Amino acid sequence: MLSLTLLATSTFAQENWKLEKDKNGIKVWNRKVAGTAIKEFKVSTIINTSTEKMLAFLKNTAKYDQWMYKVDEGSVKVLKRVSDNDYYTYMTISAPFIKTRETITHMTFNSQDAKGAILINLDAAPNLLPLNDKYVRIPKMKAYFKIVPLGNGQIELIHQALGSSGGSIPEALINLTSVDCPFYMFTKIKSMI
Repeated sequence: MLSLTLLATSTFAQENWKLEKDKNGIKVWNRKVAGTAIKEFKVSTIINTSTEKMLAFLKNTAKYDQWMYKVDEGSVKVLKRVSDNDYYTYMTISAPFIKTRETITHMTFNSQDAKGAILINLDAAPNLLPLNDKYVRIPKMKAYFKIVPLGNGQIELIHQALGSSGGSIPEALINLTSVDCPFYMFTKIKSMI
């Protein structure tokens, strides 16, 4: 139900985006993707901050449990650091009535493009650690954050995600959070920035 935090873009055929929520300057879209019943989401907002501050915020793994949806307090850690822009994170995600999920994510921070935008890729890396019977490992996830400078001290932050929760949670139940999860995350990000 909660592992939508770790959802992302897909290479399958997709339907058009449908705007599901537009509130407090945060827009959330959903769409169906061929080959899965789980909805992909996209969320965007404009924030009064610089690209550098937003980038530093997204690299601060110690605070992920303060803004990511249903992430257990104190569970986030960096497992393997290839460089300051390429590393693997671990976290657990809990919700009522389901077994706690664990996810391993490969995070890659790309260089600024010609317009100054920065793309951060998030990919599931489920085989980096042996399985732990205490948790259900999230097997699939592809996502990104994109920081787009707008000038005048503002950036647009975009997040898009699609994945699988693992285990036996009904997909319809997972889809119930496909708006709440991204809206929660971006509300928290805006308040913390």
